[in-house]
Amino acid sequence: MSPRAEAVAAAAWWAQRLASGAAAHDVGAAQSNLFANAVSALVARQRDQAQIERFRDALAELIEDHVGGDAWRPDNRLWGSAMRIVEVGYAPDEILSGAADQAGFELKLSDLPLKTVMWINPGEVKVAEGYSAPVTTVWRSQR
Repeated sequence: MSPRAEAVAAAAWWAQRLASGAAAHDVGAAQSNLFANAVSALVARQRDQAQIERFRDALAELIEDHVGGDAWRPDNRLWGSAMRIVEVGYAPDEILSGAADQAGFELKLSDLPLKTVMWINPGEVKVAEGYSAPVTTVWRSQR
């Protein structure tokens, strides 16, 4: 079973965050993170729709390559989940930066929500958006 559906869902989530600005979707984050994301939103660069779509498509391919392989076990969806994360900590994840490069722009820390971690597991995609934020399911397979 290929991780294509999960990769597409994950890429769509990040592309939506890039399109709307880092602070627009800061759910459940601590006050310090709210402040940091508000500052980031002030300096955020706007991307046109074509750039966002190129980013989303490139990111889906990169995520699929990243999570596939030995760490992708649909029969044991949590096994290897630490190897299937995409995050923005003190810098954007290399996968996110790589997708931006392919889309023709440089990704800055201020472009996406700070301290965000995404887990891409067989059949579901979960995100903790912001420092100490709760984990929420952003996509789940209908099978």
